[in-house]
Amino acid sequence: MVSEKICLATIESLYGRRVVLTQRFEAQDADNSTSRTSSDDNALTEPQLVRPLLTHYELADVEVAIRWLQLGGYISRVQFGLGGPWAHKLSDKGVQVAEDGRFSDEERALFYRIDPYAIFLAHQFTAADAGLERAIREHLTATGYAVVDGRVDGLEPFRHAILRKIATSRFFLCLLTHRSELAEGGFVSSVWLYQEIGAAVASGKSPLLLVESGMDPHYAGELQKTYEYIGIERECFVDVLPEVVRRFNVDLERDAIPVPNGSPAGTV
Repeated sequence: MVSEKICLATIESLYGRRVVLTQRFEAQDADNSTSRTSSDDNALTEPQLVRPLLTHYELADVEVAIRWLQLGGYISRVQFGLGGPWAHKLSDKGVQVAEDGRFSDEERALFYRIDPYAIFLAHQFTAADAGLERAIREHLTATGYAVVDGRVDGLEPFRHAILRKIATSRFFLCLLTHRSELAEGGFVSSVWLYQEIGAAVASGKSPLLLVESGMDPHYAGELQKTYEYIGIERECFVDVLPEVVRRFNVDLERDAIPVPNGSPAGTV
C-alpha cells in the first residue's frame, strides 16, 4: 500500500529546500581541472531526501512513495550535465500540494481501497440508546471521522447494504447495550449486533466494543478476549469518547495514514 502520509512527508521535505551540486571536469593536467556549481529550488539529492525520512519510515515504503509521486507528476529527476549529479525536484503540481498541505480529493482516493476515516457504528435503534448514538456520532464527526450505520435507504437488500457499509469502512465500533435480562441475572444485547460483529471480523476489521456495565459475561466478557473492549456507564458515557478517537488515531498512525484534521493534537 502506498502511504499518503509518507508521500506528503516526501513533498514537505523537498519544499523550500535548495540543492547545490558541483560537477567536476578532470583534465590530464590536474592544474587545469575545472568544476561547475549548479543549484535548483525545491530539490534535494537522493541521500538528502531519503535518509531523514528513514528516521520515521521503512526504506521500502519511502521508495514506493517516491515512485508513486514520480508517476503522478509531483516530483521529477533533474540532472546537471550529461551523466552529472542529479536530484529529486518538486514539479509545480508538487509545490501546490506542499502549499495546500494535502492532495486533491481525487488523488487521495488513489491511496485507499476503503475510506480511512469511515466508522461503521453498530447500535440498537431504540429510544433508550438514541442519546448515546447521537453523542458518539457528534464527537466522531467533530474530530474528522465519518459515521455510518445499519440504516438502509431505498430498495437495496438489507443484509447486502450492511455488509457493503462494513466492508468499505476502515473501522467498526459497536455500542453493546442491554436488550433483554436473563433469568439468572445479567443482560444480553441485540442478536443483530453480534451478527454485525461477526461480519466485521469476516471482512478483516478489528472491532472496538463499547460494553454497557451489567452485560452477562458470556455475552460480553468472552468478547473481551478477542476484541478491543471499553466498559461504559450511561451516566458518564461521554468520558470514554476521547479514548475511542485516540485508538482510531493510533491505528491510522501505525499504517502511516494522516489523522483527520479535526482530531486534537497529541492523541497519538
